[in-house]
Amino acid sequence: MNTIGVFACDPGGHTGLAWGLFSPDRKMDMAGILATRQKNESRTVEGDARAQIREIAGVWQAFFQDCVLHQGIVSDKVYFVCEDFVYMSGVAYHDNDGSASISMSIIWGVQGYRMGRADEWHARKRGQKRKIVVPEMIMQQAGQASTFATAKRLREWGLWVPGKDHERSAWKHVALFLKQYQIGLSSRP
Repeated sequence: MNTIGVFACDPGGHTGLAWGLFSPDRKMDMAGILATRQKNESRTVEGDARAQIREIAGVWQAFFQDCVLHQGIVSDKVYFVCEDFVYMSGVAYHDNDGSASISMSIIWGVQGYRMGRADEWHARKRGQKRKIVVPEMIMQQAGQASTFATAKRLREWGLWVPGKDHERSAWKHVALFLKQYQIGLSSRP
């Protein structure tokens, strides 16, 4: 089985993170895929956007490095999945709690932080033949993740984190990504 690393972020005033190593197979059901998980954790990140961006980028970097340097996973098999916040026309966002603006700030702040760190690393290693890897963020709609990974399914799959709504939301994104990954496997010869 091929092992992949999946890191998910559900950004907001309280940001949920979830990550782990998985060995998906095209013939497994989701419960089977999720049962392969190793080194899985979840966390809630709080604070203003700047503090969250720094912490999320640090957790991602540690996960990515562990996958590639210690677990032997090829860098293009480590995925960063993030809930996309999409403004919809005709919807009045009151944003009294800052949830809409902080979500957008975190998404693009983490992306910018990751790109900046890669550019810094590249500048220090100038002249050396080293590959720079910044996996793209795979953006998912909240509704898609919630429709696929219902509360009932999270419980059945052992992903229910009591009292941690945002971490559960991040696990929904992990599960949806794994299903989409599995569909991609099934479409290959």
